[in-house]
Amino acid sequence: MNAASPDMPVASDDYRIVTDDVVLSAQLHSSLVVCLYDAVEEHGALMHLRLAAPGHSRDPNLTDNTLSSDLALLDRAMRELNAVSPRAQHWQAKLVAHSEDQASARVRCEGLQAFIGAFLQDAGIQVVSSMAHSDPSVSVRFRPAMGEVRTVTGPVAA
Repeated sequence: MNAASPDMPVASDDYRIVTDDVVLSAQLHSSLVVCLYDAVEEHGALMHLRLAAPGHSRDPNLTDNTLSSDLALLDRAMRELNAVSPRAQHWQAKLVAHSEDQASARVRCEGLQAFIGAFLQDAGIQVVSSMAHSDPSVSVRFRPAMGEVRTVTGPVAA
């Protein structure tokens, strides 16, 4: 990644759209990031979605509230992204998720990834990759100008 590019953090339940060459970052904890970029333009966005309300990540069932709030955020971000980049026609997405290392949490994570992936494909956005991690610490750095995603996993920092 470009060391000269500013790093802009994105909190959970939020997104950031950029038109300059910057690096967007997120620290994942029972959450999913959607990295959207155009394969030709340098514009893109990172959306940071929670998998569940705090304390509910082990319930394997996705609730209507979780899905509707995630879709509302994703839809709003995509509309804003299309407004700032009207010439973009080659949208692609990369998904990176983190879940607790527990079977029901992984099922919930896989379900949300599949749901978001299907929504993006229906919107004409090619999902290039989708991965999930259960390491104690997961951070993502995304450079939309290059469509470059770097994931760092490991133990919780001391």
